[in-house]
Amino acid sequence: MHERTLGELAKHLNAQLRGEAECVIYGIAPIEKAKKGDLSFLTHKKYKKYLATTEASAVILGVDDAVDCQISVLISENPRLSLAFAAQLFSKEEKDQPGFHPSAIVGEGCSISKLAFIGPNVVIGKRVVVEEGASLQAGCVIGDDCSIGAHTILKPRVVLYQNVRIGTHCLIHSGAVIGGDGFGFANHKGEWVKMPHLGGVLIGNRIEIGSNTTIDRGVLEDTRLEDGVIIDNLVQIGHNVSIGKRTAIAACVAIAGSTHIGEDCLIGGGARIGGHIEVANGVHLTATAAINTSITQPGVYSSGFPAKPNAQWRRNVARFQYLDDMAKRLRLLENKVEGIK
Repeated sequence: MHERTLGELAKHLNAQLRGEAECVIYGIAPIEKAKKGDLSFLTHKKYKKYLATTEASAVILGVDDAVDCQISVLISENPRLSLAFAAQLFSKEEKDQPGFHPSAIVGEGCSISKLAFIGPNVVIGKRVVVEEGASLQAGCVIGDDCSIGAHTILKPRVVLYQNVRIGTHCLIHSGAVIGGDGFGFANHKGEWVKMPHLGGVLIGNRIEIGSNTTIDRGVLEDTRLEDGVIIDNLVQIGHNVSIGKRTAIAACVAIAGSTHIGEDCLIGGGARIGGHIEVANGVHLTATAAINTSITQPGVYSSGFPAKPNAQWRRNVARFQYLDDMAKRLRLLENKVEGIK
């Protein structure tokens, strides 16, 4: 059973309760759809209008919003963080119990903890290490010389090529492919010659990697993700890339090879980052930003054009070709004005 009283929730979330401590909560729901018995939340001002009409039994919110709420509240300094902890309490996902499915195939020289879970149709290569509490769910394929740290979970159909090393308490979602060759070729008389990739991938601790994300192995050295990195779905990370601690990367980002991303960066959805550049610590790239040169200072960086009605967009594009000429003419006018003075 997952129900909790508001008093229990307040204690677990370290939140201030204003309301009935014995009220029983059975689940969590959005503020505009919540019913009696639900715990809801207010983490964005866009939804504040629903405070007056929500049917939720209680709401997680900040101290400023609590003034306008007539139902029970859990007042938090960080409502979104409190929501995350509450959701963990109500999660119905069962943990895999240690065991080894008879359909799994394991190569020579492996060291697999008896406290790990190896699911149906998992294929494990040679000299692989799987530590205690790790979980390899159905259909995962693990290449030679890989290691998977304690309590790391690989969801169904994750593929690790050879020489991928993953730390502890990581979560890798279905369809992720880690350690494949990068896009490295040399041109010889018009023909592309493949560059063998001799490095691996090194993934730190407490890292989450989204579904269908791909991370290429290094050419000579390792591609590296440091502790605490979180990556959304459908992200492409090229060979020899390094990503610093706690950096967060949203969906559909593409990072070209040999680029270094610093610590505590935020990279918005669809951003594109060129190869062989440096991005400093604490950089925030907004959605669809295109980065082709190094960024040496923390801050927020943007590029790209928001959508406009097609006729307006076409006019704007047509005018772009005149920008250089306009800038030159403006400079001539400025020089003339300076001469008159």
